[in-house]
Amino acid sequence: MSALTFTLKTSPAQRVDCSPLTADKLADKTAAEIAAITLVVGNQKVRTDEIFDIQGEDVENIHFAKATDKLDHIGHAMATGKITVDGDAGAYLGQFMAAGDIVINGNTGVYAACEMKGGTIKINGNAGDFLGGARIGYKNGMTGGTVIVTGNTGARTGDHMRRGYIFIEGNAGDYCGSRMVSGTIAVLGKVGKHFGYAMKRGTLLLTSAPEQGISANFNDCGSHTLAFLPLMFASFKKFDTKFAEIEPFSRVQRYAGDVSGIGMGEILIKI
Repeated sequence: MSALTFTLKTSPAQRVDCSPLTADKLADKTAAEIAAITLVVGNQKVRTDEIFDIQGEDVENIHFAKATDKLDHIGHAMATGKITVDGDAGAYLGQFMAAGDIVINGNTGVYAACEMKGGTIKINGNAGDFLGGARIGYKNGMTGGTVIVTGNTGARTGDHMRRGYIFIEGNAGDYCGSRMVSGTIAVLGKVGKHFGYAMKRGTLLLTSAPEQGISANFNDCGSHTLAFLPLMFASFKKFDTKFAEIEPFSRVQRYAGDVSGIGMGEILIKI
């Protein structure tokens, strides 16, 4: 079977809620039923076939073609299958995602991987603010899964993050790892200001020392040879990321904090 492909007819003027278009929700539906699904566009409800040309029948392999940043909630709460997006994606990509794979060949908007629970998201481009974070007023960011960003991320990456991996092959914006509870964020490029702000637990792994130095809220624990790091790098081999290709290292400068809270988070910087 060929992939179920949604090709955007024209760039929409209003934002489109694509949350109904996942393998879980489309299972056992006929082509006519899929075409008749209503999507929220701005303050209106519009049939799917009015927005997209629809081809293919494999709901486990969904493809969005000619996508733009107006397409929100792609992969919402998906628990199976694969979604490929050629172009940009809007806000809340993969929100509540439990399993499966999403590949974006473009950039994403705010709150990608918001409160994600499992699965893998690869963004072949840049990600907006609050990647892997929690919605305003909520205390849980992503609680599982893996996010790979080949470009840069915006502010508050991993805000309230509780579990999982975020790999950033470019630069991370301000407040990376803010209010982090657990999990691992690894950055190949630079980090912005106030990284690790209000961090409780978890790990920020940096391959180079930040230009602005370390916050006074983190205690310098000295240089260490950490035997678990080569094992962690070995576990990265299963992911499609540059972190699977870099030479493993175990010698790091370790900082513990944020001491304004429980102070059990750590920043590890390659020496």
